[in-house]
Amino acid sequence: MTKATILAADDNPDALFALTALLEAEGFRVISAADGAEAWARAEEDIPDIALLDVEMPKVRGDELAQRFKAHPGLRYTPVILLTALSDSDDIESGLAHGADDYVVKPFERRELLARLGAAGRIRAVYQELRSERQRGDALQYQVEERFRFGNLVGRSPSMRVVYDLVEKVKDSRVAVLITGESGTGKELVASAIHYNSGRKSRPFIAQNCSAFSETLLESELFGHVKGAFTGALRDKPGIFELADGGTLFLDEIGEMKPTLQAKLLRVLQEGTFTPVGGTKQRKVDVRVVAATNRDLEKMIKDGSFREDLYYRLNVIRIQLPPLRERVGDVASLVEHFLSKIAAREGSAAKSMQPELLSLLCNYRWPGNVRELENEMERLWLMAGGASMISRELADARLSNSGAAAVEAAVEGSLAGAVESLERRVIQAALEKTGWNKSETARILDISRSNLIEKVKVYGLERTEKGE
Repeated sequence: MTKATILAADDNPDALFALTALLEAEGFRVISAADGAEAWARAEEDIPDIALLDVEMPKVRGDELAQRFKAHPGLRYTPVILLTALSDSDDIESGLAHGADDYVVKPFERRELLARLGAAGRIRAVYQELRSERQRGDALQYQVEERFRFGNLVGRSPSMRVVYDLVEKVKDSRVAVLITGESGTGKELVASAIHYNSGRKSRPFIAQNCSAFSETLLESELFGHVKGAFTGALRDKPGIFELADGGTLFLDEIGEMKPTLQAKLLRVLQEGTFTPVGGTKQRKVDVRVVAATNRDLEKMIKDGSFREDLYYRLNVIRIQLPPLRERVGDVASLVEHFLSKIAAREGSAAKSMQPELLSLLCNYRWPGNVRELENEMERLWLMAGGASMISRELADARLSNSGAAAVEAAVEGSLAGAVESLERRVIQAALEKTGWNKSETARILDISRSNLIEKVKVYGLERTEKGE
């Protein structure tokens, strides 16, 4: 088995020759250096497993090198052993203070040096374990943050650009945000993007669906309870407001919350305080609330099922998410995003899609919005098996029926009208995909830019354009 790679540095040529010969005789791979500057250059070029560094070297001393090693992201996990003269206790103290892991006094015995190298090898194993743990922690943190970066709010349509702008403006504010839109449009994803792009990202992000519990249980979930507050309350339990302290609380389906709980929520928003169920002492928290609903809260205010004062507290900033049918140009980008996401999760190559199938996906109205599209991508991936291309034949019946219904509707009118309707939709989808860049859109559609501009005018698409 190949032994470790050792960097040996000494400005004494005879000592360096003898040290290199000894190490190579023991099966080590040796990188030699005649001074501190060369040692540093060789170390950066070929990260050694262990470094043996003479203290008294020109250009850069060994103890200074030890300090550099420990400050370097790649070399910090390399154990450093200093080679020093018997009387150089100051050098030993300085080297250890600068990060050296051990030292050997010259002239050294072969057995002692090998024993020191064995100990350094064990230190390196601990360092490598620490490095792996840090890398796993960094990777996990990256995955968490990456999941909620703006890039995961897929789409370049004008309506989505409005969403991005709002997220950027409100992310570091303390004010409440109300996210509205149909089910499946990605309200929790937007709330997460706000949190993980804000200064609160290192603190908890907790999501609570207000329709998932009865009124009594939801109150306990939100505000916690004290021991004996009700049958079964055998101990104090913190609520999610307390658990989310310093972070963000996402309250989904806020329109399902009963009026009595709405009053307690209003108090938290106004004063930052609450009282656990069965408790008598107030507790103070710093929690940013982001709420979401697919219901008409203004209508609920009129019929008395939602408090008007709470509505205005929540609706400081409102983000309206468009349904997928209103941003058809984003479907192709979402399809690519979900297929890449599945491929990464499964550890396999990405699959492509037949143009005919993509056309069906773009023409479907997606009543379940982005969530329905993601579920369909999961189904298509599974049905495709090991094939690299997802074929038209795997399309769900509802997609095919949607296409048939479109043809049937077109038959009721003129053929020219049907063609014009389809052309308008294709041009609009291409414009939205390119961010309304006419030159790029013309290239995608394989028509001249002047022809595209004329068609944009004919179909009245310039009225929805953002800029250019």
